This record gives sequence, structure tokens and C-alpha cells, in this order.
Amino acid sequence: MEWMDFENNPVQIQRKWRRKSISIYLSPQKPITVRTGLLTPKKLIYEFLLLKKDWIYKNLARFKELDEKFPQRRLLEKEIFPFLGKDLHLRVSITPNKKIFMSRTDTNILLHVPMNEWSAISRTQDYSEHHEVLRQFYKRESIAHLSVRLKFWASEMNLHPTKLSFREPKGRWGSCSSKGSINLNWRLILFKPEVVDYVIIHELCHLRHLNHSHDFWSLVEKYCPEVKHCESELKQNQLLTQFLDR
Repeated sequence: MEWMDFENNPVQIQRKWRRKSISIYLSPQKPITVRTGLLTPKKLIYEFLLLKKDWIYKNLARFKELDEKFPQRRLLEKEIFPFLGKDLHLRVSITPNKKIFMSRTDTNILLHVPMNEWSAISRTQDYSEHHEVLRQFYKRESIAHLSVRLKFWASEMNLHPTKLSFREPKGRWGSCSSKGSINLNWRLILFKPEVVDYVIIHELCHLRHLNHSHDFWSLVEKYCPEVKHCESELKQNQLLTQFLDR
């Protein structure tokens, strides 16, 4: 992998034989990426970066704001994790079980470390290598909560899906098929209870109106008057779940 420096910012250069142009790609928590041809000199790349300097710094500043609002989270004692709109603190505890696992109380998420791995520094250790344990904890808790809430609202609205599934498509919180099958994004467990209920109500309403017509939204508002607020919460906080990415 080829690298260069641009005003103390690392730049990753990706070269392809047939490419003649220079393109810049920016993403949160990733270095500046330049894609260009095999023979493009670094001097030319640097000059192109200078031409795009204002655009680059504008986006880097925006990424910094997003990083502060939606930080990456480490599996460390006292780290804060969102759960149903609340901030829960991570607590590291010892367990006689042979495998590391997670559970929760009303105020804490508990990381249970096996006795044979326990030491004097266990409560200051970073367990982020066990990221999949964190993902499975959230998924398990979410499936349990969403199943209960869907059952409640299905009964209230007298609208019952033929099937319920849980997935994690990026940028989509739920869907309803023409056959009456509902899919919910298990990452919803991070949002406030009213927002979670809104998504469930939204998808249940599609069982009657498989569109976004006036009749559909009237039915949604009948059971969730705070539609606009919930939509805004989802839109403004869509990066809240990024720490769960693989």
C-alpha cells in the first residue's frame, strides 16, 4: 500500500493501470484516499489535493463532529453504551463460566470474564477483541424486546404479520413484504422506546396499506402521533449504531 502526507494528514494512494484521472474519497474514521493511475507522480497528486483543500478540510471537520457525537466504543470498564435511549455503563465482572459473555441491569452492561482469565488488571483491560460478543448481546436483547413490542402493537392494531425476521440492513430500519412478512433491524435496540415503537407501528400499517399514501400515514399517526419527531430521531442519529459494525 502506498502512502503520502498532505499537511500532516495521511493519504492512501490506490493505483490502477488504466486509470488516468485523480479522485479523492473521504470517509469518517478513515484516511484520505486517492485513486489514480500507476504512473501519476506524487507531485501531481499533491497539487490536486491542494486544489481540493477547502473541500477536504470542510469534510474532515464534519467527520470530527460526527466522531465526537457518535464515538467508537471500547469494551472497557466504565465505557458508555446506548441502550433503548439510555446510557449504560460497562462493568467488568468475574464468572465461573468458561466463555466470556454479556448481560445487563437497568443501569449497566456487564462483561463477564471467565475465572481462569481473571487477573489483577482485568477491570482496566481492553476487551475490544471480543467485539462479536458485544454484537451478539445487542442482537439477543433486541430480538427479545422487539418481539414483545411487535406482539403488543399487533394486538392493539389487529394487524398480524405472517412472519417476523431480524436483520441489520444499513440505512433501513424495517420492511414489510406483499406476503405480510415483516423485517426489523435489530440495531433499533439503541434508540428510545417510542422510536422503536414507531418503526414497528410503521411496518404493521403496511399490512393494510403497502404504500406511503395519505391513508397509510393517517393510520400511522393514529397509533403514533409523534411521527415527525421519531422520523427526525432516526435520521439525525443513524450513525449511533456504527460501533456495532463488524
